[in-house]
Amino acid sequence: MKAPEVVFNPAPLSGMGRAQHATAASPRKLHHSRWTDSVWFALGFSALAGLVYALIVMGPRPLNPRNISWLTWDPVTSHIGWELFRQDPHFHWPLTYTNRVGYPQGEAVALMDVNALLAVFLKLFSPLLPEPFQYMGIEVVLASALQFYFAFRLFRLLLGPRPIVNGICSTFFVLSPPLTIRMIGHYALTNHWLITAAVYLYFLARREEGRSPRNLLIATFTLGAVSVAINPYLAFQVLVMLSAVIITLVWQRRLSIGKATGAITGLAVLSLVVAYAFGFLIPGGHGYGSVGYRYYSMNLLAPVDPHSFKSVVFHQFAQFTHGQYEGYNYLGFGVILLLALATLIFAFKKHKTCKISVEFALPLLLACGLLTLMALSTRISFGSHQLVDIDPKQRLTSMLAVLRASGRLFWTPYYVILVIALATPFFLVKKSWATAMLVCALAIQSVDTRSLRLWVHSQVNQDHPDPLKSPIWSQLGVLHLNLVVLPAWQCGDWASAGGKEGYRFFGLLAAAQKMRINSYYSGRYSGAGLDYQCGKAVSELTMERLSPDSAYVVTAALAALIAQGPTGPGKCHDLDRVILCSVRTDFGLSSTLMSPAARLQSAIGNSGFEGGEVRPWVPYLNVKAEVTSAITHSGKYSLAESVSSGSVYEDVNGLHPGSTYTVSAWVLGSPGASATAQVAIYDPGTNSAAFSLPTHVSASWQLVTQSLTIGSLPTIRLHLFRNEGSGTVYWDDVHIYEANKANN
Repeated sequence: MKAPEVVFNPAPLSGMGRAQHATAASPRKLHHSRWTDSVWFALGFSALAGLVYALIVMGPRPLNPRNISWLTWDPVTSHIGWELFRQDPHFHWPLTYTNRVGYPQGEAVALMDVNALLAVFLKLFSPLLPEPFQYMGIEVVLASALQFYFAFRLFRLLLGPRPIVNGICSTFFVLSPPLTIRMIGHYALTNHWLITAAVYLYFLARREEGRSPRNLLIATFTLGAVSVAINPYLAFQVLVMLSAVIITLVWQRRLSIGKATGAITGLAVLSLVVAYAFGFLIPGGHGYGSVGYRYYSMNLLAPVDPHSFKSVVFHQFAQFTHGQYEGYNYLGFGVILLLALATLIFAFKKHKTCKISVEFALPLLLACGLLTLMALSTRISFGSHQLVDIDPKQRLTSMLAVLRASGRLFWTPYYVILVIALATPFFLVKKSWATAMLVCALAIQSVDTRSLRLWVHSQVNQDHPDPLKSPIWSQLGVLHLNLVVLPAWQCGDWASAGGKEGYRFFGLLAAAQKMRINSYYSGRYSGAGLDYQCGKAVSELTMERLSPDSAYVVTAALAALIAQGPTGPGKCHDLDRVILCSVRTDFGLSSTLMSPAARLQSAIGNSGFEGGEVRPWVPYLNVKAEVTSAITHSGKYSLAESVSSGSVYEDVNGLHPGSTYTVSAWVLGSPGASATAQVAIYDPGTNSAAFSLPTHVSASWQLVTQSLTIGSLPTIRLHLFRNEGSGTVYWDDVHIYEANKANN
């Protein structure tokens, strides 16, 4: 009996229509185009496209594997995990486990957002690789190239051997905003080619109807295993699509229900085995249920929301939560315009469209529908409004918490929409007209998303200062095997020794000195590791002597406990605004620690910018910050902020929770400047900030102050803001003091 027919979309989705007939050409044309239709041509063309796009978006510096100065947040924690993993002389089980991270229990570095498959592969060649060696830039090139390649093969399947047209369509896939924005951070998530390959297999199943599904199933199992070994978020979407491939084979009667059930079961078992082998499965499961599932969701307006990036037409929409940046899925005006034109043409040419059978359309619709619903989370929002909460008691939410950044799950429906937008014109109008539409849309898309690419380029080309300046740090690994930071970063980032970014510079220090480290930043943590690092490791300071194999970085409060315990006094020393302890050496430093008053006076690094550089202050937003000697309040240098609005910030540690602190700074403006200046204090303990009144800068130095009673954490983040307006804002002589000290 003939399968029922439904109008789903233009013919390209069925793999039939004009494109199929377009493959019929004269022998001369077939011979002439044979080389352009080969796999090797597609691979070479894709490699070139991937390299060019990576250079355009990131520039050459991040592509240099020896350059690690630009790494921060997710990229730097992935790099630290990789470097410590490669330094382990042995492979363990799971494959990515090492005790060089999370010492002494150890951890699977797969949880640190590394590309586990790539890390294991590169470790085999580690002796041949330079030190340091970051592969994030290389991964972007590979991911972009493979994204282009599988898109190229997909459109070859749908539209026939048209290298130029297929190349234009593939360029849309590489330009896609959800892929581009991932080039600033979590680089395993740039492997969108896995999704494109899964979509390709789905359409391939339709094209090869009537053939044995053996090769298709082999490709399905291979792609599933590879995706699991790279990233769980991508793997989940790929596995949903691959299940849809198997289901459509059943409807085509190429697989029996029994064999299909076995295939899906086998795919699930293989995925679990690979996940365990590469270290994605946390022993006991404690650590998966992280908060944020309904916070990092997708907004219904995401396809037309460019967020803060300038668009030709659209403006940023209000978000329901700040975490909905994870659901960034802007289609781009070029794609939206194509969809609109295709819909309009389709409305006037219904008789020229092809129909598509249910067995083909339904699995694809179900897969995309499921992923879209999961991306929206159990709390569906439209702009700044909540439309419906389908799980008010959050029972289902707790089961879905493992996929907390659910907004990412729309990537598969996103690329299916992209396929529809790009292929449909070739089944509605003449080939020349459809090609012209694609060229115009690509130009519009490129202009519309330019702001995003410029932002990514600016972010990945910033240097991030290392506050550990003393040469003592570069000799730490000579006498010590381990670097122990207490409190560890994973036990409370702001309260950790070294503060919010301590995971970065202590992790890089451990990697450079080939030391094991207990403190690290990860996407997930095992329960046993957290229990030890956040409990027993601290209590041991008062019960046991410090290990001679370890160097310790601690807070002032813990240094006092060490002095009162079995280790005794004189083993801890002030160094670069942190406290370094060892029973093996005194490092040539004073055994007398700073008084609280003296520690507070030195809490702000480079407070007068006399270091001749901005660091350790970090630029924020779009401000241009540089040190200048042209005008100063005192000393030789001051800080000049210009060009745009933004700030420089610095984390100030070692404070007393519950105390009131006042920050003061001198500010001046260039002649005729209209920009205003503000001091801001952010308190992570209360997640609140205090801003001074906007100061209209003038040619005379003015004192700006702001006070804040801090919460439960011994740290604040201090900002020096230049607001909108013209001219240059100069800052100098920044100080902090405890305002209520006299009352204590």
